Amino acid sequence: MNQHYLELRSLTKSFGKGETKVTAVDHIDLAVCEGELVTLLGPSGCGKTTTLRMIAGFHTPTSGDVLIDGVSVNALPPNKRPTAMVFQNYALFPHMTVAENIAYGLKIRGDSRESIDTQVEEMMNLIGLQGLAKRQPRELSGGQQQRVSLARALVMEPKVLLFDEPLSNLDAKLRVSTRLEIRKLQQRVGITSVYVTHDQEEAMTLSDKVVIMKDGIIQQIGSPSEIYSHPCNRFVAAFIGKANFLEADIVKVTDTQLLMKINGKDVSAPCWNKSIRKNDHVLVVARPESIILGEPSADLIEGTVRDSVYFGSQMLYEVQIATDQTVQIEIADPQHHKHYEKGTKVGLTFKDRSLHVLTELEGAGNET
Repeated sequence: MNQHYLELRSLTKSFGKGETKVTAVDHIDLAVCEGELVTLLGPSGCGKTTTLRMIAGFHTPTSGDVLIDGVSVNALPPNKRPTAMVFQNYALFPHMTVAENIAYGLKIRGDSRESIDTQVEEMMNLIGLQGLAKRQPRELSGGQQQRVSLARALVMEPKVLLFDEPLSNLDAKLRVSTRLEIRKLQQRVGITSVYVTHDQEEAMTLSDKVVIMKDGIIQQIGSPSEIYSHPCNRFVAAFIGKANFLEADIVKVTDTQLLMKINGKDVSAPCWNKSIRKNDHVLVVARPESIILGEPSADLIEGTVRDSVYFGSQMLYEVQIATDQTVQIEIADPQHHKHYEKGTKVGLTFKDRSLHVLTELEGAGNET
């Protein structure tokens, strides 16, 4: 496997000049392996779509390089690049049938009629569009239109497939089923893919790797589990899923464990960051599911239930643990746990393997 099938080297894009100059993408580096699906994720304005459009050739980089299979494509226009884009709005030709839409790129390329018919039929079978060849786009559901858009891109056999928020126009239920289809298809075909979304759940369920961006800069690159369990700073921790942030003082450090004081109580956590020292003031990332709720005890952090919401499969509690601080706690399978009413005094402890400790530098100035 080519470890550097798609490479972005110090890729930068600025718009405007002088005082109006805005740097949308700021010297980012990224290597995507052959066959991987990598998601660019971040808030609006973080640079993810601009990055995708530079890979596709719709934007010219201010500086830096885009390489595909070891070859720079900076000088190539979009139609000459070995890429294909699946758009947010499907971009189907309304006057063409499904088969004609899928065949469009092949006709432009000059493939023979016999070859086009064969490729279109094979692709429709692969994507699950059998029996829809003669329909117009307006006769299709949103999910079917998205499949046609995907088939039109895949039939060109691009080296890199690009997705520009392709599911944002679908309703929630259809979005879930369609993203599963896209992932299965991508793995079956083995095509290198870059996927842009602002939907965290979409990124976590689809991706081999997630790239978190903020203000045109890559904050962290990792697998979904790495990004969730070991965020590199407060911004990433807050952006992916839910997170409680608790200040703590380090009491003892071993090769594998950190012992610290939170609200005067002893709490332990894994020692992932070897730069942390005794007496350091740190920020603890505690996911709602990592906090255990129980009866008050001298060994536990004291709290008062301020609110609770029942979701069926889980109970969400909001617990005040200090004058100016509350934490969110998720309890799975609430039927098998005691329910705590509003105003109840409780004790909090942690599933220590689920805690992640940030240094002051990592925890400062990176809020969403």
